[in-house]
Amino acid sequence: MGIRDKLKNTVKNTLDKIFGNKERNEIIKDSLETSLKILKQSSDFNPILKLAVSGICASIETLHKKTKNKKDMIQMTVDLAESAQELASLKGQGNSSEMEHHFKELAGKLDSVNRKLREKLDHSALRRTFQADRDTQEIESYYQELQKAYNQCKTQILFKIERDTTKILKTLIMSMLKNSKKALYDVSPDKTLCIKDTRVTILNEIMDWVHNSSPDAPLGYWMCGMAGTGKSTIAKTLCSELEKQQLLAGSFFCSRQIPECREYYYIIPTIAYQLAYYCCTFGETLQKVLEEDPRIADKGPSIQVKKLLIQPWQAVMKAKRLKGCLPVIVIDALDECDNISKVLDAIVPVIKRKEMSGLKFFFTSRPGKNVSSHLEIESQLTDSGKFKNFYLHNVEKNQVQDDIKKFLQSKLQNATDEQIQILVNSSGKLFIYAATIVKYVTGTDVYGQERLDDVLKLAQDSHVMDNQGIDELYGEILKKAMFGQKESERQMSLKIVHTVMSTATPVTCKTISHLVGCRIEVANTTIESLQSVLYINKEDRKVYTFHTSFPDYMFSEKRSKENHCNQFMHQVLLEKACLGIMDQKLCFNMCNLPSSFVLDKEVEGIEERIAANIPGELEYCCIFWAYHLGKCTLSEALISMLETFIHKKMIFWIEAMSLLDKLPLCLDILEMAIKVLVDGKNKDMLRQIKEMVNMGKIPIFERFQRLMEVKNTEKTLRQLGSWSAPSKIFCLSLSPDGSILATGLENGEIMTWDTKTGLQKGDPFQGHSSEITSVAFSHDEERIVSGSRDKTVRVWNARNGTPEGDPFQGHSHFVTSVAFSPDGERIVSGSYDNTVRVWNARTGALEGSPFQGHSDRVTSVAFFADGERIVSGSKDNTVRIWNAKTGAPEGDPFQGHSDWVNSVAVSPDGRWIVSGSWDRTVRVWNARTGAPEGDPFQGHRSGVDSVAFSPDGERIVSGSWDKTVRVWNVRTGAPERDPFQGHNNQVTSVAFSPDGEKIVSGSDDNTVRVWNAKTGAPEGDPFQRHSNIVTSVAFSPDGERIVSGSDDNTVRVWNARTGAPEGDPFQGHSSFVTSAAFSPSGERIVSGSHDNTMRVWNARNGTPEGDPFQGHMRVWNARTGTPEGDPFKGHSLVVTSVAFSPDGERIVSGSHDNTVRVWNAKTSAPEGDPFKGHNNWVTSVAFSPDGERIVSGSHDNTVRVWNVRTGAPDGDPFQGHSDWIRSVAFSPDGERIVSGSDDNTVRVWNARTGASEGDPFQGHSNWVASVAFSPDGERIVSGSYDNTVRVWSTQNGHNNHWKLDKDGWVSCPTNPQKVLWIHPEFSHSLSIHQNPLIISRYGHTNISFDNCVYGENWAQCYSEPDN
Repeated sequence: MGIRDKLKNTVKNTLDKIFGNKERNEIIKDSLETSLKILKQSSDFNPILKLAVSGICASIETLHKKTKNKKDMIQMTVDLAESAQELASLKGQGNSSEMEHHFKELAGKLDSVNRKLREKLDHSALRRTFQADRDTQEIESYYQELQKAYNQCKTQILFKIERDTTKILKTLIMSMLKNSKKALYDVSPDKTLCIKDTRVTILNEIMDWVHNSSPDAPLGYWMCGMAGTGKSTIAKTLCSELEKQQLLAGSFFCSRQIPECREYYYIIPTIAYQLAYYCCTFGETLQKVLEEDPRIADKGPSIQVKKLLIQPWQAVMKAKRLKGCLPVIVIDALDECDNISKVLDAIVPVIKRKEMSGLKFFFTSRPGKNVSSHLEIESQLTDSGKFKNFYLHNVEKNQVQDDIKKFLQSKLQNATDEQIQILVNSSGKLFIYAATIVKYVTGTDVYGQERLDDVLKLAQDSHVMDNQGIDELYGEILKKAMFGQKESERQMSLKIVHTVMSTATPVTCKTISHLVGCRIEVANTTIESLQSVLYINKEDRKVYTFHTSFPDYMFSEKRSKENHCNQFMHQVLLEKACLGIMDQKLCFNMCNLPSSFVLDKEVEGIEERIAANIPGELEYCCIFWAYHLGKCTLSEALISMLETFIHKKMIFWIEAMSLLDKLPLCLDILEMAIKVLVDGKNKDMLRQIKEMVNMGKIPIFERFQRLMEVKNTEKTLRQLGSWSAPSKIFCLSLSPDGSILATGLENGEIMTWDTKTGLQKGDPFQGHSSEITSVAFSHDEERIVSGSRDKTVRVWNARNGTPEGDPFQGHSHFVTSVAFSPDGERIVSGSYDNTVRVWNARTGALEGSPFQGHSDRVTSVAFFADGERIVSGSKDNTVRIWNAKTGAPEGDPFQGHSDWVNSVAVSPDGRWIVSGSWDRTVRVWNARTGAPEGDPFQGHRSGVDSVAFSPDGERIVSGSWDKTVRVWNVRTGAPERDPFQGHNNQVTSVAFSPDGEKIVSGSDDNTVRVWNAKTGAPEGDPFQRHSNIVTSVAFSPDGERIVSGSDDNTVRVWNARTGAPEGDPFQGHSSFVTSAAFSPSGERIVSGSHDNTMRVWNARNGTPEGDPFQGHMRVWNARTGTPEGDPFKGHSLVVTSVAFSPDGERIVSGSHDNTVRVWNAKTSAPEGDPFKGHNNWVTSVAFSPDGERIVSGSHDNTVRVWNVRTGAPDGDPFQGHSDWIRSVAFSPDGERIVSGSDDNTVRVWNARTGASEGDPFQGHSNWVASVAFSPDGERIVSGSYDNTVRVWSTQNGHNNHWKLDKDGWVSCPTNPQKVLWIHPEFSHSLSIHQNPLIISRYGHTNISFDNCVYGENWAQCYSEPDN
């Protein structure tokens, strides 16, 4: 307990007892002395204050001796001591000169009170009055003065501490919030406040509302007024007055001209930032909010209000740091902010419910339902009860004109009273009229009187319409500004003015001059001659309009007549200007970058280079050319200019945008242009360029030379992107416009992604306590519904992730599937409780009884497009259709699948239903009859987990546990291209984009992948390679051919030099081919399969020789296929690999029993004991060429060499692989060993020492299943689970030409600098010198830097055209 608390308790416990006690005088003396001691000690930290307090204490002691009312005096002294203690406790929280000033000021006030007290104590009359009834009143008045002085000082110190503390937080908060620096009331160059003694009544009424602390007082105030009535000036004056009283908590002045002041999403973060600066408790809490959720500023207004305003403000109220203060937030010109309804939707209910009690909000806007409806103000005559409203244009005309008169008198001091009155009368109620007159008349040093005369003459004409006066004034201003100009000069002046109002964002005079084609002096002079309506911001030198009424006038042909700005025509002018400027100024290496080895941001003086070579006008054109394109009517001339830009300057535009650090913006700009263009040629080219930019490829045009040489047989890019999630992706859904992807995760969260950028949108949606099994968007894109294994259904705000209402509860087992009805009013869910349920999407109430009929788990549900029927799939192997209203089944179950139905979908026209099943098939059903349409679609090698129709209903996409995505023709059931491969775990969910051009898939490998739905090799394409895992590879004895076996059930022969297929696939096996090899003569090939057979093939034509060999581990007669001798028995588990010795006398085998065994090939008897040493399965074995050694590879990640005669290991295990080894082989000379591993690499080892020879061969994107040396030992062939065969050169352990690192950067050993970045999609098919040949279904790419210039010579790759 502190001194203050002890003192309070002492007084409380003893004061009532001591009076009447015979020893009371001594006790009273002790209590008083204690309080005075505390009072003195509390000032010891400041010598000046200490002296003043000593004087006060002396006077109190004198007063105590003379008064009879000692009880009240002691209590008041205790209170004063408490205040002094509170003040002293703040001394250590700041030591600035400002705090010293406040303490000095307090000391002065104490001295002043003390002087008055001493004077009266010394007066004899006063001494007599102390014996009378005025005793208490006199004492209280002195104590009140002292208490007030202490409290004022404490308040000032607290505000000082608040400001100091928040300064520390300022940088952190600033970096996390989208704070608009230009929206504050005192930032605008037009800082005009109300002239003294004007708007007094209005401002007083507002301040009365500010100071009204009644619990019933409204926390909101809306001042509404027509354009030009002075709303913003009043709002700025209010801000100034509030700031003087330390009551301005924040301001946001919306403006159409400034992008960050017209975007709604800046408002809440900017207010929060200012509140953090205003109050340290708010700032401290806000800092914690931002640490927990750094991306809160990217979320919607409703969650911003909750997290950025309500939560920190409640901490302020709890701490009572601003007790007695009623701070105000001022937001001006709501009508000038785009989508302001989104902010009002979020903040108005909070104000009405007083969730931020103690904080007031002042709004201004023009009249309009979009504001008044949110405030629930029905008419101009009534308040809403929650908001006070004031209509500025309804103020009595006499009152407004009195204020206008005072304003004009203060600004036009040379005008007579009669002239002032004429101007007042012509202004009506419009302050903007008077303000524009003042700017016009005073904007010149020479012609002020002449301009005044002109305005007076104009003002004497009667105004027929409300706008006529201001229109005539604007017309006169323009007329005078252009007086004496030739028609061509006048037209140029108008172009300049029109450009000010037509650019996408305010620009400088220099940029304007380039856009309209005039000298900068002309632009400057024109703007300066119109400074009554336009102004140049001193900070950014950009041109702005003073008031929105001027653009309103200029854009109205009826009002502005010959001054009219025809937007369509002027936008064409600006578009042509943008294309012309870019054509003139965009060029190769425009910033003279010295070396391709250095990243742009690391180039010395890069900012200065950019500023000098990409000036403001070029930057504007690069960013906004598509904006203007979208606003103008296309002509042949414009299309021709655009075509030239696309073909000749597009690459340099991309370079400029990259230098400006705006490369991601290219995608939006190109998309904007694509939407505008109607001609197919240019539109297609822009689409290609957009796709290339999206993939990190730069389009190359003419006049480039000495580039990296690229030779490829590559197919069109299939995978367009891949995004990683923190957990397995169980489901996904695309928004109806395709811009957002929602994914449901194993960890119970929902993540949303921007499909253009692949970036996560906001934070995950959290609320479910178990895996998310299904997600779906509503058709208006505003909500997402989710189902979970926690047995609940939830609805979320799609923009900010906030839950809408409570979870829907009712299912007794996992919820497996959810979907919205087309009108968004109902939600259907399916569950492992065997039921389908329909819910009210708004309330969560169950609509009717559960739909019962399935005899096992319901796995998938969907609405028909008309919302009248629901389809479901189940573990009972059936598909059912239900009446969505009654829950009654419509017709019999659709039967045909032989295993679970995992997924169902309805075609857009409702004619067909598609289902995917664990039986590995996809089926299409007639939605009316339930009859199957054709045969099952077969091709997947494992269960089908997800199916979906294309938007046109002509294609079906399916995802499977076989890790692939397939596309099918609905009518024929034929696969429309080969499978999309890339996922390394089961595919759980698939969907088409709304335009049908892309497919998205989610997988248990934690990734979302985006595929090009238009590409891929059609089935039967002669270029096709293996369509599945390559399990086995071997060279022919002459080294000219390679044989491969695959999980696609085929054996293939390839030209070992070119990779071209030799003949058709060998077909006959009914399951995976596990092994393939040439005969010693090279004329035959033997293959083994999971179908439990071996086959011998003619190596030239692929015809089978004889019947399949059937049996266990045996030796067979290669000619007849008959077994020779008994089966080899001895291993206790599966035999994984066998090989003959070079002389054919022995056989070696490896097994899952972790051993290697050697057998007599003639008798099948084991020779010696098993070779033991591996501690996991042995997967591959081979003899050395001399037959004296055996090599084995194992799942224990090691390679071992054994002595054939003794079975003893020959040295230590070879270690280096980080995962299982699947294949090993000796080189022809026996000096090296090659191994392939699940770490996706191939390694070469010294067979004697076990040392690794060179770096691992990297290139495969999945497990390496098989490896072999060529007969000359100079090449290695490898087959992989990535479906490719690769041939590697063994001549150099290291790549002496160039190297690709794991991040995709190419570099050269002679110079480790980064030369080139390769997109991951291309790196898998990239041939390097170490890997000169890739046999892949998608071809391969060879790159060469032999004639390429890079580093400091890189600029030589382009030759400038001759002029």
